[in-house]
Amino acid sequence: MRKIRLSIAQKLIFSLGLLVLLSLGLLAFAHLVKLYNSNLRESELQAQTESSSYIYPFSKTMNETTSILKTLEFILLQLKKDQLQDRENTIELLKKVLSDNPDLLGVYTLWEPNAFDGNDAEHRNKTSYDDDTGRFVPYIVRRDDTIEVLALEDYEDKQKGLFYQQPKQTKSFSLLEPYYYKVKGKSILMTSLVLPLLDEQGNFMGIVGADISLSSVQQRIEKFRPLGGYAAIITTGNRYLANGRDADLVNTSFQLWGTSNELEAIKGTAVRSAYTSDPSEEGTVLRTFYPIQIQDVLWHIETVIPKKNMLTAYYKSLWESIWITCLALLFMAIVMALLVRKIILVNIQKVVQATSAFAAGGRTQLLSIHTNDEFEFMALHFNYMLSQRKEAEQVIEYQSTHDLLTGLPNRYAYHRYIEGKALGSRIKERQMVLLIIDLDRFKMINDTLDYAMGDQLLKQMAGRIVQAVGSGGRVFRFGGDEYIVLLEEVTHSDQAVHIAETILTVISEPISLKDRIFYMTASIGISFGHAWTPDAADQLMKEADIAMYVAKKEHNTSKVYTASMNDVTKRELLLESSMSRALERGEFMLYYQPKVEVATGRIYGAEALIRWNHPELGTVSPLDFIPIAEKTGFIIPLGEWVLYKACQQIREWEQMGLSKLSVSVNMSMIQFQQKQIVHTIEHIISDAGILPEQIELEITESIFMDNPGQTLTILDQLKQLGVKLSLDDFGTGYSSLSYLQNIPLHTLKLDKTFISGIVSDFKKQMIYKSVIVIAHNLNLNVVTEGVETQEELDIVCDHHCDAIQGYFYSPPVPPVQFAQLFIEHNNRA
Repeated sequence: MRKIRLSIAQKLIFSLGLLVLLSLGLLAFAHLVKLYNSNLRESELQAQTESSSYIYPFSKTMNETTSILKTLEFILLQLKKDQLQDRENTIELLKKVLSDNPDLLGVYTLWEPNAFDGNDAEHRNKTSYDDDTGRFVPYIVRRDDTIEVLALEDYEDKQKGLFYQQPKQTKSFSLLEPYYYKVKGKSILMTSLVLPLLDEQGNFMGIVGADISLSSVQQRIEKFRPLGGYAAIITTGNRYLANGRDADLVNTSFQLWGTSNELEAIKGTAVRSAYTSDPSEEGTVLRTFYPIQIQDVLWHIETVIPKKNMLTAYYKSLWESIWITCLALLFMAIVMALLVRKIILVNIQKVVQATSAFAAGGRTQLLSIHTNDEFEFMALHFNYMLSQRKEAEQVIEYQSTHDLLTGLPNRYAYHRYIEGKALGSRIKERQMVLLIIDLDRFKMINDTLDYAMGDQLLKQMAGRIVQAVGSGGRVFRFGGDEYIVLLEEVTHSDQAVHIAETILTVISEPISLKDRIFYMTASIGISFGHAWTPDAADQLMKEADIAMYVAKKEHNTSKVYTASMNDVTKRELLLESSMSRALERGEFMLYYQPKVEVATGRIYGAEALIRWNHPELGTVSPLDFIPIAEKTGFIIPLGEWVLYKACQQIREWEQMGLSKLSVSVNMSMIQFQQKQIVHTIEHIISDAGILPEQIELEITESIFMDNPGQTLTILDQLKQLGVKLSLDDFGTGYSSLSYLQNIPLHTLKLDKTFISGIVSDFKKQMIYKSVIVIAHNLNLNVVTEGVETQEELDIVCDHHCDAIQGYFYSPPVPPVQFAQLFIEHNNRA
């Protein structure tokens, strides 16, 4: 073994350094251990002090609310006993209680039938706080800084009416778990304190209760940050009443850090603390449970403080120790540098000279060191690096200016090229044209394939575009499915449009990948420039991008930029940005166009059609906002909303006596790409409490453009669920009779183009008749859309169509008007 040789200076430096490090380490360790324990104890006391500032007011509020309810209980029972009960006076009493207690959301009382004054029959729907039973059920609620008097709802429902059912069953004080209650259609998350009203014999006569809005409780607890931690209120059922870390956890189950036994062990009637882990924090936290006794119900306020927040002084001392150690090491380094300076000075100077020349761009100055040690080894590698530098620069240059997938120049190369052209004064006035090419539906295809096949498709498209452009222009790829073509030798605008059409033609040719055939289309935006200026690159891109956006609405086409396109883009951007807020604000609404049975002349159903009442643009056509919703993915929540509202409307009509009504709802191709689409539809129908066969889903053939096997599976599942299926817009686009034998359909809807001009066109009548015969032979019902005249109706009836839909009977109307139309029309039929 080779013996390691150290100089005297090296041995001295090593020994001194080791001694200093050991001494500093021992002193720092002893100090930090003592400080660690002391800092923890002080922080625990401080945390308890800060926590009491929140816990006491909350506990006081709950106790005061309980006292108020007891007072109301006594007053109401005494009035009942003295036979002085009066509904109006009781309302005023409840309003005063609510007005005097700003922490309460609402107060209410609910009496058993004829238990209050024996006059229920005289108060049926008499006032805003009376319902159709006439029972005394006033609900005094605070809304937008005003106090309103309403009638309690859903109190007989076993789930929604838990505020009434639970105290009625237990005949004791009830403190409810968080729940949602609708006040004039708005769901409010709240908790309720409820006392039963019992007569002297212990018979249940009603309840008196108070609601506390959890939004106000949540706002207060979010401001409460003990030592930078957070707090949460936990109910008896181990659910979050409020959570200062995450408001989304309110009304959810408690997040355990361990097992449920550990949670029950730390809860109790006394304050208990423990150091545990936490799902939301890294490291250890101090978890303290403070009991809140409300009557015979026990809640807890939990505070969670990261342990690191409790060790501020400790970390400060730790950093001071680190700084002292660093200074000691620095001192040792200086001493070492002074000792060995003379030994390595010459070689360092050589390295500095060589590396300076390298940094300045020189490639000929080699590093000449022959000391048979690490310096010589470094010199050899440095000289090798110089020899490889030119090759590396070429690789870097290529990668920075080219797309690695297709080999085409990238965005950076495009800007460099335009800037270079702008410097040439002799070509500044030559016309140039920019084409932005965006592949239609590539994202959808790429998501259904593996990404390797998507890359192959992009490479083939790049080759086709380069071949179509030829030597007359340059092709760039900016990423994704977007290509750029720059034409410099264009003498007329028609020449650029012709090149764009050529590109569209070569792109639309079939592509074969792994035994599968794909058909692609593209949208092209074209912009013209007349001067090579520094701003030309961005200006051309901006204009071409706007034109491409307009072309994207039609697909497989090209558009030349005009100034008027800016307004179209701004309008669509306004629609896109306000779409989600429109759903929250209730700007969308459903209209219903009746469907009439030809044999009986009776209205048997309707088609739900969405409308948007925009606050700035007025009524917006679905033709304008549905494509935007499909492009952004907003069609998914919007479609679910339409189905939900249609189901709820069916239920409302049934309650009005309009039975056996079916409503058809349009479904988008994007909705069918959702994995949980069947479960979502089943859940919405079940919540509405209607029959699945009362819903008819209208689909188009476009849903089979991607993954038809999965689409058929979904349709079979919907049929098994009991939902009816209808093929809409048959007779437009690529309508094929082959679809009719594969899809599990109930109804075929013929587009209005079938009967447009049919009165004077015998050939159209024969085609129309043939389609109906084929559909009937396949056991399909046929609905004809767009019937507007008596002559068209006569032809529809002559050819035995099953049902019609059109302006001849009625345009789409609001729900109330539809109900009136249904009753009047069917009474005449």
